[in-house]
Amino acid sequence: MPKPLSHLRIVDLSCVLAGPFSTQLLADLGAEVQKLEPPGGDPSRGWGPPFEEGPSGESAYFRSANRGKKTRTIDLHTDAGRADLFELLKDADVLVENFRADSADRLGLGWKRLHAKFPKLIVASIRGFASDVTASRRAGYDFIIQAESGWMAITGEPGGRPMKVGVPLVDVLAGLYCANGIQAALLHRERTGEAIHIEVPLMEAALAGMVNVAAGSLMTGTAPHRWGNAHPQIVPYQSFRCADGEVAIGVGSDRQFEVLAMWLGLDLEARPEWKRNPGRVQDREELVALIEARTSAGTADEVLAFCEANAIPASRVRSVDDVLFRKGGELHNLLQPLFEEESNAMIPTLAAPLLLNGERACASLPPPRRP
Repeated sequence: MPKPLSHLRIVDLSCVLAGPFSTQLLADLGAEVQKLEPPGGDPSRGWGPPFEEGPSGESAYFRSANRGKKTRTIDLHTDAGRADLFELLKDADVLVENFRADSADRLGLGWKRLHAKFPKLIVASIRGFASDVTASRRAGYDFIIQAESGWMAITGEPGGRPMKVGVPLVDVLAGLYCANGIQAALLHRERTGEAIHIEVPLMEAALAGMVNVAAGSLMTGTAPHRWGNAHPQIVPYQSFRCADGEVAIGVGSDRQFEVLAMWLGLDLEARPEWKRNPGRVQDREELVALIEARTSAGTADEVLAFCEANAIPASRVRSVDDVLFRKGGELHNLLQPLFEEESNAMIPTLAAPLLLNGERACASLPPPRRP
């Protein structure tokens, strides 16, 4: 598999998820990543269960974001620790950190000081909040940002309690933005010789990730609300009950709905407003009830067979274990076990969803053990 970043050296001071997820992606693309952990290790090593072999073993959480790295302990609160870091930075291309801005400055790791000492070093900083807003000194975990950004207000069932997304998606988004920003900075340095500072605030990654929801509020000045599994702008586009489970059906075009209407026995000449999506959105409750009356009378396989035969996007609502263990190879080929010499065992991981010349991007080193 091509390793387009194999000439790069990255020092990773970040912990938990957003930063490590970003550097894992760069390791998958070939970069050499040195993870520097504080005394006691990355806090996510203790986040569980599940652990590999009880509480003293590796956590699944840590393993999810640290493939492809080598690690060592460093205490940045000591002169010796900072000296060790600066020695590594002499040959590094990128430093990734997720300190609060004031904490980075106290440690002597602020951008201005680092840039003066290492003018070719690209620095990527992941923060809870941007350095130019009044909340800049606040710490930010994914869950806190989901609450602060409005994500929880639009997630969950209508009339229910605000709900977080089932995975730390703000951290994942911030990690992806960070990796993208680092690669853009590398290209900029190659072209101009100038190193730059990248800042990725979790809060702003969350807001950017609201895409059409935020755009709707900006257009109308009104607050969106929770829709459960339904889509605020498209009907039908949600899950429906069947006799033996649930299926998700996404009708993305008026032509697809014409076919679905024939299956439902609907006379669109009598309801011409349903020929176009805005009319279906307006009559959402009536139309959804008609569809669910039809789907609940049949099995999921029967509904899916109709949808597949008529090119209507649909899926059974699956469990995670079904997708990982029973549908691997049919729906995906992302599982990439990595051999670990220390335990003489294969460590299951998920590769990056990037195919380079037909091969999935995945670093060859398993997540590192405690240093």
